[in-house]
Amino acid sequence: MSPAVIDAHVHSGPPKYPPISDYVPVMAESGIAGAVLVQHLGNADNRYLRGVLRSDPARFAGVAIVDRVEDAGGVLADGFAGLRVPPTGLPDGSGDAVFDLLDSESAVASVTGPFDGVVAGRFAAMVAERPRLRVRLEHLGWFRYHPGSADIAAFDRLLALAALPNVTIMWSGFFANAAAPYPYPDALPYLERSLAAFGSERIMWSGDWNRAGLAPGEYSAAVELALSHWGLSAAQAADVLGRTAARVFGLPASVTEGASS
Repeated sequence: MSPAVIDAHVHSGPPKYPPISDYVPVMAESGIAGAVLVQHLGNADNRYLRGVLRSDPARFAGVAIVDRVEDAGGVLADGFAGLRVPPTGLPDGSGDAVFDLLDSESAVASVTGPFDGVVAGRFAAMVAERPRLRVRLEHLGWFRYHPGSADIAAFDRLLALAALPNVTIMWSGFFANAAAPYPYPDALPYLERSLAAFGSERIMWSGDWNRAGLAPGEYSAAVELALSHWGLSAAQAADVLGRTAARVFGLPASVTEGASS
């Protein structure tokens, strides 16, 4: 039996990305049981995603973007599981105020790059002081895998965040951050090290459906990559491909109860 799969990072919504009606049939074709819909950078208009969440809460959770901390509470009240936030906070200069709010609500901070901000000591200290805050590091902290990357020397600092039990990471973005094409062999050593540090129960996956120029079959191939090329046990695959995202973002248990043969 294959695990039920949740894509933990899907962009949808015009004008930049296709509507959810384009994604739903792809979910069926690729065996995706649910998804976390994530607002794209530069867009604080969350009305489209809010409508999708309300129309199908059994399959979709959502992450919004706000530019001002005073808007954050209302967005969470609208049903979003969390907010997409840089490691230094919102662009309004409010500092850690958004993390205080997310901590008080036990909501998710889906943390963007840059990588050097994610691995900064200030960010680790901020997270440690807010134990109810649920932190999801996007795209392995926006780590760039390619040989010669300046990020490589600081990778151990990313792994050190595993000491904070409220931090989870996401395996994704290989098409952009790895030097070699599918199956991204230069990424594998870092995935293995992150698996050893965080454990599968704190790792989630995305197949990057929203990437530009996605060819037919590539999205399904991303699922197959996780299932067949990364050496995950059945229990680890169930975590990485579904259970971690469902737990962190509050998707119903019914999403991960089903599996295909």
